[in-house]
Amino acid sequence: MTRKAADRFCAQHLETIELSASAADPLSSKRKLTRVKCPVDSSHSVLFPDLQRHVKRCLAAKEVVSSAWFVPDINLLRTEPEKSLAADPVTRDAPITFKEYEKWVGFVEQFYDNEIHGTKYTEMPLRQLKYEGLEKRLAELSNKKHAIQQGSLISTLRNLGLLLGENCFVEFGAGRGELSRYLNQALLHQYNEELKYTPSFLLIDRSGRRMKLDRKIIKDSEDLGSKHPITPIVHRIKTDIKDLDLRKEENNQLQRRSDGKGGIVAISKHLCGAATDLTIQCLLNYRTYRNDSDDSMMDLVGIMIALCCRHQCSYSSYPLEYLAKYGKVDHRGFEILCKMSSWAVCGRRPQHRGASDSHKMMIDVPGERGDSGDVGYGAKHVDSSNDHNQDDQTHVSRLPISRREEIGFKVRSILDYGRVRYLEDNGFQVELIRYVDRAISSENVCLLALPVQK
Repeated sequence: MTRKAADRFCAQHLETIELSASAADPLSSKRKLTRVKCPVDSSHSVLFPDLQRHVKRCLAAKEVVSSAWFVPDINLLRTEPEKSLAADPVTRDAPITFKEYEKWVGFVEQFYDNEIHGTKYTEMPLRQLKYEGLEKRLAELSNKKHAIQQGSLISTLRNLGLLLGENCFVEFGAGRGELSRYLNQALLHQYNEELKYTPSFLLIDRSGRRMKLDRKIIKDSEDLGSKHPITPIVHRIKTDIKDLDLRKEENNQLQRRSDGKGGIVAISKHLCGAATDLTIQCLLNYRTYRNDSDDSMMDLVGIMIALCCRHQCSYSSYPLEYLAKYGKVDHRGFEILCKMSSWAVCGRRPQHRGASDSHKMMIDVPGERGDSGDVGYGAKHVDSSNDHNQDDQTHVSRLPISRREEIGFKVRSILDYGRVRYLEDNGFQVELIRYVDRAISSENVCLLALPVQK
């Protein structure tokens, strides 16, 4: 969504806008209107005075899903606390206070020091790999960052023994389907004329994307395959992951092959916070049903999710029980933790970006090991010239930028800790790695999970 020149944010992220006086409102020189999430589809927002009119015509309300796989809220762990639409919608979510920040920063420090520091959740190896089958694509691009990430993720799958033609690759939060497209190219490169199985891709996304690459996956097989290409199976499900019952998928892609080979490999590149947790629950629900009731379906053989946007984690989908050791994390507290996680990657304020190199210092941010061997998410330039003037006074937390970044990375590690523990307790061996250097992407952590063999 585009941003107006006079606004700091696009309409989707604009909490309030100010409108000049109009004939309908002649008594005030300015009035504030708040954007609220659409109650029909929370993926978009609307001005509060237009809410009732919008609900009657919202396109999302006209989409009636009759598919068997659509089971509302099947992958939620709990329900969100009710929020009443007060006459003044601005008061529904009170701003976070200094005291609240002070309380939850203390929680983060205690949890991190006792459970996270010096463990696998911080000592993440850097495994930026190349895949030779994508060299032509790299050579054609001026901006190579996405291709580098895709190549590293595909090579990671190969190293795990999951890049196999008999597997069905289920891409969650698929968007245009770019990761699946280049994964198919990697399969063609790996097998050449020996591809005996029909490649299978199931793409899941809640939005109806334009410029989808689904047909190009098939065309690539025709252009890059052998003289007798095998046309891949490509099917797309348009739904919110929270409503997806994967065992009821209707295209029979998840049925075991006649020779018993193959399994489901769940993949995603930059899956946002809540979607990651919903995906994990969706896969666990499927695996439980398959193991208990129907072994005619493929088993889940691996998960690879490049994590993203912890600030978008949801109270209703995150496994909160793993954070309860040092105090109950209620709905408000969890929202504050998610807010603080954004401090790690939210960027600089304009007045900080122009500082000279002499005013910058190198800090180690907990979470990764840089090339020099120091613990941190690589070496990061932090402008220290203004850290101790007005920044700690103007921000409600009263913390300077460098300190907020440190807290942000710690919260990210804590949120990832809960996910890893949840998967481990459900029969998976889990690892967190950095699949590219931070210079390529600040969201460079990948979650890998393989079922424990009994």
